[in-house]
Amino acid sequence: MTAQGGESSAAYSEPIQRRRTTWPQAAELQAAADRLRQVAPQIDGRLADLADPVADWLDETANALSWLAPYRDNEPGYGMWETAVRVARIINGTGGER
Repeated sequence: MTAQGGESSAAYSEPIQRRRTTWPQAAELQAAADRLRQVAPQIDGRLADLADPVADWLDETANALSWLAPYRDNEPGYGMWETAVRVARIINGTGGER
């Protein structure tokens, strides 16, 4: 705690506990998030700071949308899910096409 009653910034340096869904449709996105976090230290240049936010986005998309996947192209969530799947497939080396 700080003198003003708030928490110190040291409390925010601990590793984040990520929640993960157990829906099987999430596995591809979760694998890509894990892979991206593993290679993040090796990424240089302007893209170096994108690894963690993209991995977090993949995990959160899996958490929020996998329970209804796969989506039809007329359903809400289709664009978000398909974009995340394409990114995950590129990261996983399984291609970016459906």
